[in-house]
Amino acid sequence: MKISSTISLFVLILLAPITGISAYGWNSSKAMADEIELSANINKATVSTRTLKKIIREERRFVLFNSRRLNGECLSICEAEAEAGTQNPINEPTDKPSISPTKSPTDRPSKNPTKSPTDTPSVTPTKSPTDKPSVSPTVTPTKSPTDKPSISPTKSPTASSTKSPTDKPSVTPTTSPSCKPVCDDQQENLGDGFSAATGVGGYSSEQCYPPIVQLDANNLAGIDDSVAVFVGGSYYGRRAAEVEGNMVVLGDLSVESNGPGNFVSVGVGTHVLPTSGGECIKVGGSISAARDIQVFNQVPSMYCDIVYKGSATNNNRWKTNGSVRRDANLDLSEYEKMKTVLAEKSQYWSTLPSTGQAIYESWGNPTGQTTYECGSEDVQVFNILPNEREKIEGVHTIYFSKSCLDKTILINVHGDGNRNIDAAAMHYEGKMGFGPGGFPTCITSSLLWNFPDADSVDIGNGRTSEFHGSVLITGDMTLSTSGQSGRTMVLGDIIHDSDSGSEFHSYEFNPPTSLPNPACVDESTQALTESSVKALEAPTKYESTQALTESSVKPLVSSTKSPTKSPTKSPTTASSSSAPSKCTAIPQNRLPSGSWKTTNSNCNKCKPPNNKKWWPCNLNPPICEGNCIFK
Repeated sequence: MKISSTISLFVLILLAPITGISAYGWNSSKAMADEIELSANINKATVSTRTLKKIIREERRFVLFNSRRLNGECLSICEAEAEAGTQNPINEPTDKPSISPTKSPTDRPSKNPTKSPTDTPSVTPTKSPTDKPSVSPTVTPTKSPTDKPSISPTKSPTASSTKSPTDKPSVTPTTSPSCKPVCDDQQENLGDGFSAATGVGGYSSEQCYPPIVQLDANNLAGIDDSVAVFVGGSYYGRRAAEVEGNMVVLGDLSVESNGPGNFVSVGVGTHVLPTSGGECIKVGGSISAARDIQVFNQVPSMYCDIVYKGSATNNNRWKTNGSVRRDANLDLSEYEKMKTVLAEKSQYWSTLPSTGQAIYESWGNPTGQTTYECGSEDVQVFNILPNEREKIEGVHTIYFSKSCLDKTILINVHGDGNRNIDAAAMHYEGKMGFGPGGFPTCITSSLLWNFPDADSVDIGNGRTSEFHGSVLITGDMTLSTSGQSGRTMVLGDIIHDSDSGSEFHSYEFNPPTSLPNPACVDESTQALTESSVKALEAPTKYESTQALTESSVKPLVSSTKSPTKSPTKSPTTASSSSAPSKCTAIPQNRLPSGSWKTTNSNCNKCKPPNNKKWWPCNLNPPICEGNCIFK
């Protein structure tokens, strides 16, 4: 019998109990019945002691053994079994499985296993990680941060700052700030609202102001809402005619019986006037009128209000289309601040060195003439020293050279005490006077007379010509000539007194080149230092033949120094016999930074029984000392 037949028979015998196939062929129904009956007769004890597994094994061995004998052939599987059978009973199963597996064998055996695992991984990594990385790490890491930056830092910083501040600034700071903190006040020249014309539809800065002419109320020359006349003290109208433009008086406003009869709008003037409907006169103290006064009322369309903080005497004599009202809470702090600003500017501008020459010629006469010879610079500065009084007090004629047109002209009149200025006729290229074709109004609007130290200034001094140009006076002012054309900035009192009639004519101060603003000066290059003051002492720094005297230098030097480190522990106590009887101005060198020297006449207002409530008696720290009462 072939080996294939034997295997087929072996399979059939294994499947016989399940499929009904016997060892000798397919069972008939009768054979199956007989076999069932035979199974039923099996002793119960035998069934209970033999397991099915044991039965299968015994039956398999029996069939295989007899199959070999019947066919006369022997399989290799049987030979081992036969040899084992000589030692072990057929009925006893072996404790070891056969060599060949019982499961379905593969048609081809797998390759021989390797003797030992390789020490290097295969090309393609296995699913499980190896003990060594499959690929060597890259030269430079990718996602993980490197120990050195990938790119060198940029030479210049980016526009926006980094999140964390660097230990060093990205940009080198500037040498010095361009402006001081107060520079944002926008106080150009005399200040916003005090210098150039302002207001909606204000007078064009491209045009020079018109000459002084008769009023045509229905055809005004333009709008100017700036302050034309500013009085840090009180205004006293004794003998005068008119005051043109907006007016602010921090003290009292008093008009006597021969005082001016027109305010704001006038019969003869430039007629560049405020916008209707505003507050054209503001008074921090009391008002009084000993006569009827026209106030911006020539036609119904012209009207404005007068506002005062103190008391009123005859307020019905102020004739206006607007109102005359008291406001106990009138806020004049803006103007109080402007006193400090203007005082600072006056002091600073007085330190500017001359760029032009003031030439005086008398030819041996009691009076002579002064010529202001302008140079090539845009800003022409002239310094009249205290020992040069003849240049302003002994002249019958004043000339401005041809080169002065289209220049900013600053004339500093140095010296304290009482200063007198001759209101001599002013000429330019043969033109004089305030009317059409007269002294150029462009020069009038570009000219500023500065009196930084004088206690009082008399503009007129016995002469009666029109005084052209704006004035900045830190002390008191008396206008004794026929008129002044320009801004009038007086930090003390104004006494309006002239036997020939006197008028303030409203002109802006709007020069072609602005004067330097001390609040915006770069201290490293422009502010007055002690070294520059020393340079002013040289005879050639001001006029070619005049030296700056020691008395005028000292106030300038003291204004640049810091205040004393600490005040004295307590004021000295004087006996009643030596107690001061006056309230006088504190010298500049003893004032703290930011305060400016005033005049003795201004401080005299603080002496009892005056008891003034306004400047300078209301300042802290005070700028006056002695027998003073401060509010």
